[in-house]
Amino acid sequence: MKHLLTTASLMALVALPATAQDNFDLGEITVFANETPRATDRTGATVEIVTEDEVQASGTVQVVDVLTRLPGITVAGNGGVGAASNISLRGLPARYVPVYINGIDVTDPSGPQTQFSFGGLLTSGIGRIEVLKGSQSALYGSEAIGGVVNITTLRPTRPGTELRLGAEYGSYNTRSASLAVLTRTDRADLAFTFARYVTDGFSAADENDGNTEDDGFSGTQATLTADIRATDRLTLGLVLSHLDTETDQDGFPPPNFVIADSDDREFAKRSTARLSLAHDGDRIDHSFALNYSKITREYPVGFTNRFEGERREAEYKGVTRIRNVDLAFGLSYTEEEFAADTVTGEYDIAAVFIESQYMLGANTDLTLTRRYDDHSEFGGFQSNRAAIVHRLSGNTRLRASIGNGFRAPSLYELFGPFGDPTLEPEESRSAEVGVAHDYANGAGVKATLFYTEIENLIDFGTTTYTQIPGTSRTRGVELTGEVPLNDRIMAFGGYTYTRAEDRNGNQLLRVPEHNVVLGVDAQWTDQWSTQLALNHIAGRADEGFPAMPQADYTVVNATIGYAITDQTDAYLRIENLFDEEYQTSAGYGTSDRAVYFGVRASF
Repeated sequence: MKHLLTTASLMALVALPATAQDNFDLGEITVFANETPRATDRTGATVEIVTEDEVQASGTVQVVDVLTRLPGITVAGNGGVGAASNISLRGLPARYVPVYINGIDVTDPSGPQTQFSFGGLLTSGIGRIEVLKGSQSALYGSEAIGGVVNITTLRPTRPGTELRLGAEYGSYNTRSASLAVLTRTDRADLAFTFARYVTDGFSAADENDGNTEDDGFSGTQATLTADIRATDRLTLGLVLSHLDTETDQDGFPPPNFVIADSDDREFAKRSTARLSLAHDGDRIDHSFALNYSKITREYPVGFTNRFEGERREAEYKGVTRIRNVDLAFGLSYTEEEFAADTVTGEYDIAAVFIESQYMLGANTDLTLTRRYDDHSEFGGFQSNRAAIVHRLSGNTRLRASIGNGFRAPSLYELFGPFGDPTLEPEESRSAEVGVAHDYANGAGVKATLFYTEIENLIDFGTTTYTQIPGTSRTRGVELTGEVPLNDRIMAFGGYTYTRAEDRNGNQLLRVPEHNVVLGVDAQWTDQWSTQLALNHIAGRADEGFPAMPQADYTVVNATIGYAITDQTDAYLRIENLFDEEYQTSAGYGTSDRAVYFGVRASF
């Protein structure tokens, strides 16, 4: 099944009684890297976790800006906030990286590829982000070749009711406000988050090419979650969310396909819902869930004016323990459909999975996962993953994993105006090996070698989408570390080298060979704090006729925070501190130096 944990299971983790926390330390928990929650030092998969505090400290307004501080992740955007903004993970583009919010697959089934644009997703209301890397089709099915991004919105963490308010104003006449209401009782956890963001923006087509028209954005997002403990063993869950955006865009209209000022505007709405039930049995814990998502996009001046996609999912999972083996098993059924103006299409996928987590002694954990997907258009596909971690000492861990995956052609690739119903799924294999070490002073380092190959790539040919025989490869190394300079200052950094090539050895578009992240978090006094983050990107190629090299760039962002009281803080965020002129996508502009002031309070 695509979603691997009910909301109730996550809440059970964060709601451990204080007495239990006093007696033992579970360490950092990964919720989505396996079928059941697990301490990060007991999983062989590579997973990056961003906590709510880290999201807040970054001061960034877009989730994608938080993600680009993680190793192996880069972004290509078509302008400012709201414009199409897609990530690449270890050299693989967004169509290989599904995104889940509160357990719901939010990738767009109506797009040319089934993928997610981060352009309008704001950090307001975000509680936690987990990025799982490598082929994960054994866990998540189709598309999960590069990895998976799992996002969880805010949840209450202590009894009572908490009210959070936020407001921000800054460059480009940008205004935003946010609200969160979090309530916990003996029998229920309730959370409501709301955010509104409006900006005049800057030209999506790069102003350095003579474009002067501002391209604005307005967006509203709201989420309601509820977990009700009906009995000591039965928990009911509910998730409702809605996102409504309006984005000015600069496209590439014929006949010259030059990106330039235009009055283009896109209107988009995304609604999701999830109902779940979790039962704590004597021998087997059961969970059930129904998911629904719908997205509509209207682009009045485009070749296609209206896109509409729907996804319906039903899931079951059972979890038990047999001696030293944690066993999870389950099944799922998914229906997807799309409409692009008058063109329509649909398919369904039924899946069954089993995962075994073995304790091979006190210092070694092995996880084996197998999944079988039955696609209504392509028949069956079996995905497997093996992941192992060995603790050489209390502070050193060796990890390795290997798996295969697939990406079924999207509905648009099959049935759209340029589609080909004879396309077959892409298939992948991936492997990684890594080592991590934690030092007594709080420092830590991690190194990972990774490799992925994809066969029968689907790409756009002369007039239609077509299958390209051969093997595309991405491989490289990730190096990350953090070190406390003293008890108030923490330095962090990461470097990723990626070599991504198609079957002919040509560099894949928008994938940098070198990605460097450096930064400092400082808590100077009990009131004053700062964060400085540098991102250097080098060695890219981008779209053109033919493809052309893109200029390297270095961008520095800074955030200064001040705690007015224990419940209220103010911050100053400076984006592009040194006013770098750069592009993440050829022809599209990025922000000049911009300054934003915000206030956050909780009661």
